[in-house]
Amino acid sequence: MDLRYSTEHDDFRDSLRRFLRDHSRPGADGCRGHDAPLWRLLCGELELLGLHVAARYGGADGTLVDTAIAFEEAGRALAAVPLLSTTLAVEAVLRMGDDAQCAQHLPGLLSGERIGALAAARPADVSAPTVRAEYCGGRTVLVGECAPVLHGHVADLFVVPANTGAAVVPHIVAGDAPGVTVVPLPSFDGTRPVARLELAQAPADALTGGTPDDFERVLDTARILLAAEMLGGAEACLALAVEHARSRHQFGRPIGSFQAVKHACADMMIEIDATRALVMFAAMSADVDAERRINAPLAKAQAADTYLLCANSAIQVHGGIGFTWEHDLHRYFRRAHTTAALFGGSAQHRALVADRAAI
Repeated sequence: MDLRYSTEHDDFRDSLRRFLRDHSRPGADGCRGHDAPLWRLLCGELELLGLHVAARYGGADGTLVDTAIAFEEAGRALAAVPLLSTTLAVEAVLRMGDDAQCAQHLPGLLSGERIGALAAARPADVSAPTVRAEYCGGRTVLVGECAPVLHGHVADLFVVPANTGAAVVPHIVAGDAPGVTVVPLPSFDGTRPVARLELAQAPADALTGGTPDDFERVLDTARILLAAEMLGGAEACLALAVEHARSRHQFGRPIGSFQAVKHACADMMIEIDATRALVMFAAMSADVDAERRINAPLAKAQAADTYLLCANSAIQVHGGIGFTWEHDLHRYFRRAHTTAALFGGSAQHRALVADRAAI
């Protein structure tokens, strides 16, 4: 395996970084964590949602490496769009749905006309879901509630793991279906809002085209993409810290010449380099089951620790200004803490690595 990005990958990264630098507005007032104009551009002009989806469903027929690069740049820009939630819904339908379900739901999700959400942000949402499936009046309905659901307040389609009594099966639920209530919740990260999904005999369509292993692959893909996003955020924190250390002067010289500031930036760089290598390997080896099962949770744990370190250190380098609302650092700090908790914290993911390695 050639563990290097191709020239095409580098060109794609550079062009997407410039695009997001010009169009992303994470602190924009009134967008409620969903920058609709940016979302239309990302889905329509750049077609980011279909990078690793087969061409027969309207995708670009690329690989997970392409999507990981997109997530890294979105994390660097703190793009306030439902990229993660919709990508995971796409992945669930792609891996678990049958041909009819894929043909029905994927085109709208890939084009951005419909926003998706995977209602499984915590380990318990999959291992012991609070939603149950019932058979009533000749159809399957879901009863219960789950939270937090990323970008649930703008979602048109939900993929909800539900207990059928015999197994946990993901179901598709339309956002405008009877019995569906979405309640926005306070979010520590304003660029990624969350909601509570309440289901009262809401009609649902079970995704029965896959197996439990396929659903675990969906979650592993989520871990890899989250790791890539956190890597981008950590790189942004380092860039902000270095820029400030070069421009801020005390005692007649840049603060970057002080040993404590040098060490803080060096520690960030070391951890980022290690994380970049692991995220790259996890994305490139994602099609190999044995590799993905180990590398996906390991990458998530490593990236979470790195992002937290970089967000905290960057605020220290900035001093008082790093705590102000006007500076973007508090947004990276918030994203670092909320993303680190998604699908379980670092300790849980390292425990998962140990369990899988022992099998």
